[in-house]
Amino acid sequence: MSWQDASDEELLQAYRQATPADKRELASQLFDRHYTRVARWCFRFTGERESAADLAQNVFVNVYRHLESFQGASRFSTWLYTITRHECLARLRRDRGRPEESDEDALVDVPTADPGPDTLAEQQSRADYAHKVLVDTLDEVERQVFTLHYGDDMPLDHITRLLRLTNASGAKAYIVSAKRKLAKAVRRIDARGERL
Repeated sequence: MSWQDASDEELLQAYRQATPADKRELASQLFDRHYTRVARWCFRFTGERESAADLAQNVFVNVYRHLESFQGASRFSTWLYTITRHECLARLRRDRGRPEESDEDALVDVPTADPGPDTLAEQQSRADYAHKVLVDTLDEVERQVFTLHYGDDMPLDHITRLLRLTNASGAKAYIVSAKRKLAKAVRRIDARGERL
């Protein structure tokens, strides 16, 4: 079987029975398939490419340390993103109080055709502005729920479990609140004549 075609659970099963050298290869396969998504999620928390890369690295170091103890009670991806969430929240707590910095080389979803520098600059400016609006408008949990649902296409019931939300409506309540706050923010932005 090609490890690239194996599921996460199959890789983990093989990992548990592998030699130390093979364990590194299997862990690398697992991490490679999830790295981009974890890095993007970290970027949504930090807003900076370098910080997001450092944070993603910390996530995978932490996952590697605890991979032996993973019991398989949930899917590997759920466990991984729970660790990612904890690392991101820990970083936010540590960084709280520091002035927010913007990174001109922030991670942006660039179209496959090679856009010109003007297009790239405009995309970057819009991404920075959208990130600022989210940070200025939504509280921490609303922002997490919003980016997981709309950025990562994660279902609301998964987000409720991942973030351990205990309110009656779970993640849906945060989406409703976030949409209401963002609609007001957009109206204010439009009233000022700014472009989002």
